[in-house]
Amino acid sequence: MRVDRYQHIIDLVKKLGAAKELYFVLRIQSRKDLTVHINNGKTEETSSGNLEGMGIQIFTPQGFMGFAAADQITVQLAEDLFAKAAFLAEQSQRFQGESNQEIFKLKKFNTRREIQLANPYGTLSLQEIETKLKEINNQLTIMDSCFSVRTLLRLTDEEWRIARADGTDVIFNTPRSMLYHSITAKSSLDTATTFANIPGSDLGVLTQQANITKLQERAKKAANLALDLLTAPKLPSGHYKLVIDYALAKGLAHEAFGHAAETDAIESSILGENGRFKTGMMVANTGLSIIDGPLEGDYAYQPISAVGEERKTVRIVDHGRLNAGLSDIFSAARAGVPYTGAERVENFFHLPIARMSNIRIEMEDPLTIDQEFESITPRDIYRVLIQNRLIQPDEPVLYLAGFQGGQVNPAFGDFVFHCSGIYQLAPEPVLYKPAIFSGKILSVLQSVSSAIGPLQIDAIGTCGKMGQGVPSCGGSHYFLIIEQNPEVTIGGE
Repeated sequence: MRVDRYQHIIDLVKKLGAAKELYFVLRIQSRKDLTVHINNGKTEETSSGNLEGMGIQIFTPQGFMGFAAADQITVQLAEDLFAKAAFLAEQSQRFQGESNQEIFKLKKFNTRREIQLANPYGTLSLQEIETKLKEINNQLTIMDSCFSVRTLLRLTDEEWRIARADGTDVIFNTPRSMLYHSITAKSSLDTATTFANIPGSDLGVLTQQANITKLQERAKKAANLALDLLTAPKLPSGHYKLVIDYALAKGLAHEAFGHAAETDAIESSILGENGRFKTGMMVANTGLSIIDGPLEGDYAYQPISAVGEERKTVRIVDHGRLNAGLSDIFSAARAGVPYTGAERVENFFHLPIARMSNIRIEMEDPLTIDQEFESITPRDIYRVLIQNRLIQPDEPVLYLAGFQGGQVNPAFGDFVFHCSGIYQLAPEPVLYKPAIFSGKILSVLQSVSSAIGPLQIDAIGTCGKMGQGVPSCGGSHYFLIIEQNPEVTIGGE
């Protein structure tokens, strides 16, 4: 791996730390990116980049911290960064900044985690990539003259090396890729946009037929939805029994609950009280669990934390009970929870903060369905609900498809989400335009009654927090059923 060649930098920083009796965490990153945009059959933009650099955190024996970083990796620069970070740590101590000595409790940890890729960065030329993307884009643009389609490939080859004063030296890579469609249907009266994507680790998203077929199925479904939305009516607002798909469930778990479980902001979280995590509080029915953790091959895969510790899989909610927080070394003890190695950084310029990786909602005893997610229609969902007596034939129930972002207030648990479309389920389902899905997170969690299908946890996004953006992923079973609740509202007319 490229970061192997920086052993001399590790040795130098170790020597400086020992001479000055200062604790350090050194992060070295090597990253290559490629992005290609195709818009209606034409190449709109291509960009590539290489980023290498290092960041050094220095801690005084009293736990005061300084940090310095640069986008080069040389011996002279390592010496300069160490001196600057040490100076800042000493100034923090001098002016009575915040101290934290938890980092000193970590034990030496050495490991190497290298994902071997079948179709790594550089397997295809830029011309070959553009040709394949244009073919994929064209399959949608020819469906209907009212379509405008933007297709994007994003590929990242990322490696990390993290060393600490206690002798820790870990090396790992976090490769990821994404093939994505934005599909817009236009008429003289309206416009509707839907999305389809498939994540991966390498160029296999573009070269492996199974991936191309899955994306085609998702894209065709999204394109037909966009077309139908042009003439769909608006939905009267109200409180309904709901079915949500795994992408919206991921948004719910991530935005409305996962951030509230990150212990570096527990003082302003609905899951905290007096700065302590409310371990043991019942937040859902006993069949529901929320789990976060790294999965090899996942878009948000990160096996090692940004301070060089094993990232644990955490059952945040275990059978309805609040069980554990997503904690970093600096906030775990203060929040009163075990340390789980949840630190992440966008790049070497940033300080580590508690973040999610792949977060998913799991239900006990989900209903089975003998279909792939991409082939399931609103009629199929209605049939499964009727056959399993989860609804009455005349009972109003809405199916919310897709996730298009939203906002959350972790202090109060309020959320506002956007979906791609809404169906009123019936023998002949009725499509409505998207409307706001809003409410209180604890109310909606307590109203999740059952699930349909196996786990589907490839809903991707970029998670923003404190100026840092990192890959996120997750999901749930194909569908979750949410009972009618006065604190959960679907907006509309």
